Amino acid sequence: MRRKRLWSLLLACVLVLGCSVVPVGAIDTADDNAPILRVSNRINQSISANSIVAIEDWFYLDVGDTVGFNCTYSPKSASIDFGIVSPNGVFQHLNCTSGSFDKSIKISQTGQYTLAIRNNESYAVIVTGTVRY
Repeated sequence: MRRKRLWSLLLACVLVLGCSVVPVGAIDTADDNAPILRVSNRINQSISANSIVAIEDWFYLDVGDTVGFNCTYSPKSASIDFGIVSPNGVFQHLNCTSGSFDKSIKISQTGQYTLAIRNNESYAVIVTGTVRY
């Protein structure tokens, strides 16, 4: 009998809390052009010789959004292209040959994108760092 009362009380509490109404609304910020950080991911990727590697699944970006890379790679003398694959399949990239890359790519077309890194060398490289979009 005691167990039934406990379950009844528990069910009543769940019902009361589940039916609560909480008002929500949007606010207008003072600076509507403020950048909003959507995602920041860590990269730790080995890239084979003369190959391109997709780093993330597809994600949605709007015109004016940016994708920023802050990465280092080894060996430092390698030629590496950091970039994104656009909705029409074009690899938009920036090249680096110094071992350290801290740049952003501005989006010019709304759609689904994926991150990609291309190794232009005849040997493997290891890339570490962060990407934000």
